[in-house]
Amino acid sequence: MERTQTQMKQAKLWLKLVYGFGVPGLWWPVSREYFLLLTPLTLLGGALTLLWFEEKRDNRFWWVMGLTWLAGFGVEVAGVKTGAVFGAYGYGSVLGPKLAEVPLVIGLNWTILLFAIYQWVAGWSVPAWTRPVWGALVLVGTDFFIEPVAVKLGFWTWDFVTQSAWMIAPAQNYLAWGLFSFLVLALYQLLGLQLKNRLSASYWLYQLLFFAALAVLL
Repeated sequence: MERTQTQMKQAKLWLKLVYGFGVPGLWWPVSREYFLLLTPLTLLGGALTLLWFEEKRDNRFWWVMGLTWLAGFGVEVAGVKTGAVFGAYGYGSVLGPKLAEVPLVIGLNWTILLFAIYQWVAGWSVPAWTRPVWGALVLVGTDFFIEPVAVKLGFWTWDFVTQSAWMIAPAQNYLAWGLFSFLVLALYQLLGLQLKNRLSASYWLYQLLFFAALAVLL
């Protein structure tokens, strides 16, 4: 179902308010603890908002999204248990309930980011075969800003020593992010997955600005 322009404006305003208030709320030590408690709900709310604006939510769409959640959650479990995927790391308690030491919301976050980037890059004027590559590069660039914020706020911790405030995670992490993202996005393309969501680019942009601002402030 196509959403109205008014609904789109309201959704963008809601996301702007959530991320806009989230930056000072997480930056200020006095309010940080309270805002951290809202983190799982914020991720869930953002995901539901983006899904609500998808106009092609047929059975095939839900099957693909479900399998993406399983793949994202599964690669995180393998990563945490072995340290051989992203590097040696572990999740804290901020992101909510866990299964096999991985927060359930992490699978959802992978799904929504991949879904949003796939739909957004599909509209780029580039050769079709390069779109999974571009999408993977966008996601790796996004993670570059996520990592310092996530570590500072206790989302997860790395068994990695660095002298750089930005290279919080090992290079292996970014390589794994890129490879996993590329494989999923390439699979979407091979399956001919058709999406139509006018909120995708804005959703990704607000998240990027949110993490970029906190990465500088923290």
